[in-house]
Amino acid sequence: MLSISIVIYALDRDLLSKTIQSIAVAADNLPPDWTIDQLSLIDNGDNGIDIDYLIKDFADLSLVIEYIPTDHNLGYGRAHNIAISRSTAKYHLILNPDVIISPLSLYNGLQYFEKNEDAVALSPSAVDGTDNIQYLAKEYPSLLILLLRALDFKALNNRFQKLLNEYAKIEMVQKYVPAEVDIISGCFMLCRSGTLQTIGGFDNRFFLYFEDFALSIELQKFGKVIYLPDMKIVHFGGNSSKKGIRHIGLFISSMVKFFNTYGWKLY
Repeated sequence: MLSISIVIYALDRDLLSKTIQSIAVAADNLPPDWTIDQLSLIDNGDNGIDIDYLIKDFADLSLVIEYIPTDHNLGYGRAHNIAISRSTAKYHLILNPDVIISPLSLYNGLQYFEKNEDAVALSPSAVDGTDNIQYLAKEYPSLLILLLRALDFKALNNRFQKLLNEYAKIEMVQKYVPAEVDIISGCFMLCRSGTLQTIGGFDNRFFLYFEDFALSIELQKFGKVIYLPDMKIVHFGGNSSKKGIRHIGLFISSMVKFFNTYGWKLY
């Protein structure tokens, strides 16, 4: 029924353990014939995770864990593509190792898919580690919006607050009902496996950043990408604008590739 892939780079074992435990709890809330067929951990950071350690820790969770080490950092999307290409399940969950999913998230997401054949991908409602709302579903980005978010100057944010709110779909999130969206976050993307495989998974040209934007657009060619608030997660991830110069360079490079491929929008 469902396969899951998690790409690991800078490993936080405690948080990864909590992520896997939350998957197991969510799996327990599925009907008997809605099984998690495979949980793939793709190690992009040469962490040398001991698969025996994982099996011992999670043996009682009834999860089949596959550990896939890579010989170098393949990039986020390309690493996920290893598991996507191997999946024989009906659905596939692309998940970050810093995400805790709620007990009913998988049930609610899979049930929505079973009832809505026109949906190809689902995005959850999310909060961070201190219960602040995260806005994971977004409109197609503009250069101005991305610049405002990167700079994060209060005066500029106030000047363009309406645009920023529209981009982050704040009004939609406040309504708390399913809605079709343009872009969803790669930290949690529940997708139809067949559609993922048809488009070849993530675009390998994106090493880091905007790979989820591109995937969202490619998925929309085959159906609807939906924000589903009944799927709930806690996401402990950081903000790219707060990271070092290398990450900023990767962000700009990926942004240019994205706009060159799908069209520039200035504001």
